[in-house]
Amino acid sequence: MRFEFFIASRYLRAKRRQAFIGIITGISIIGVAAGVASLVVALAINNGFRQDLQQRLLGSTSHISLQRVADDGIRDWPALMDRLSKQPHVVAAAPAIFEQVLISRGPRARGAVLKGMIPKYERQVGDLLNSVKEGSAAALEEAASPGVGPYTGWRRISRLA
Repeated sequence: MRFEFFIASRYLRAKRRQAFIGIITGISIIGVAAGVASLVVALAINNGFRQDLQQRLLGSTSHISLQRVADDGIRDWPALMDRLSKQPHVVAAAPAIFEQVLISRGPRARGAVLKGMIPKYERQVGDLLNSVKEGSAAALEEAASPGVGPYTGWRRISRLA
């Protein structure tokens, strides 16, 4: 019998005079088991939360964003998007434009970043439009046409394989 098992069995099978030592040992074993179980549960919850958060963040932002250094946008973006979409590891691409705006309600005002997108392309790269609680992008889907309008700015490539 190994030394550790000898010590453990000695304290677990205590004599009548030493019954208190057996009780303390049993309580200690239960305490360690409860601590390990709670640690395993906490780590599992943390891992699940991390995966869910990562999935939500990657669903609403792109893996790669192409931007011009100047703020005048990218000219002829439909041709660039077609060329980039044909690359082997690119699953989908979508144009987007970001502008700083001021949002005010009563006496309070805050700065924000407004994202302009074409819904037809955005649905291919992310889950952002599926998570909208109020309203719909249906009116934008009918009105948008490639190469026309304010979407000549920023490029977005998402979902690399």
